[in-house]
Amino acid sequence: MDNKDVFLILSYLNQFQSRKVLIKKIYDSCGDLTDFFNHNKNTFPYKLSPKDYEDLEALRNEAKKIDLNKIKNSMDEKDISYLAYSENKYPSALKNISDPPFCLFYKGDLNLFSKKSVAIVGTRTPTQYGINITKKISSVFADLDIVVVSGLASGIDSCAHIGTLKNGKTIAVLGTGVDIIFPAENKDLFKKILDKGGLILSEYIPGTSSFPWNFPQRNRIISALAGAVIVVEGSLQSGSLITARFAIKQGKPLFALPGPINETMSNGPNILIKSKVAELFTSVNDVLEKISKDQVRQLNLELDKKEQNDLTSRQQEIYKLVESCPKDFDSLLDKTKIDISELITNLSILELKGYIEKTNDGNYVKI
Repeated sequence: MDNKDVFLILSYLNQFQSRKVLIKKIYDSCGDLTDFFNHNKNTFPYKLSPKDYEDLEALRNEAKKIDLNKIKNSMDEKDISYLAYSENKYPSALKNISDPPFCLFYKGDLNLFSKKSVAIVGTRTPTQYGINITKKISSVFADLDIVVVSGLASGIDSCAHIGTLKNGKTIAVLGTGVDIIFPAENKDLFKKILDKGGLILSEYIPGTSSFPWNFPQRNRIISALAGAVIVVEGSLQSGSLITARFAIKQGKPLFALPGPINETMSNGPNILIKSKVAELFTSVNDVLEKISKDQVRQLNLELDKKEQNDLTSRQQEIYKLVESCPKDFDSLLDKTKIDISELITNLSILELKGYIEKTNDGNYVKI
């Protein structure tokens, strides 16, 4: 049994996760855990308190019950690989946090760890503004060969991955096992990330379900793997603020996208900026100055202007109303003073031409 095998076994002993720091200290001091299960109190090469040694004895007794071959065969069947803390490819940025995972279970390309990266995180219930900005800035990072890291959750996380995939690669850090897709509607996105040469990983053993307490913990991995962290949208109780706290603790450059003061999803980023723990995000240039000065490129956050030569004057009028902020059908009917059938026809044309789209809540928004 080698060090990699030992760390794999340790990953399956959830009840001893509180002893991560101790085991890390032992390994960092000795550089070897291959005799971890064979030492007695007198031969152990690391000085331990009686309580620490008692805990490790209990851990070793439980570890001996683990069927290592069964675990490996199961992972092979699911095409799951793992990277142990003891391996050279294990990211140094993750090794340096206080509680690094014993193992990272993954699918995809580990070489993405060596590339410049930025984390983009935010609420599961974003505004259209947040959706548009997230897709745009992630696509710009992709164009610059900068890897976008996020959590594959609904909302901003999904938008960050989607915006990256056209021209770049992305890393998704899960709060479940890598064989469990959560939310289920991201099944296609999961596949696209891998098809495009991305990486999906988790510290949780295969088969781990979407327990709520897993997701705040995984956020420390998202921030650790990134050169900088951008919080797009989120309430004061949002998980994205947990990621922000990990970024601050890890000394990562932290940015927040400002938003309207009357919008709940802007409260998180706005308070990060107000408290001066995050920098105001106005363009990718802000982030590039921290992680890659040679790639500085300005991004105007105003959404790209569409040529409107192919629209009638009536369609341009409707588009301008939607362009300023989301509008529902009744409000457009009131403002345009045209009959229902004409409005429906023009809205359909604007949708077909890619100028607007209808959201789930019935509003029309600019694309």
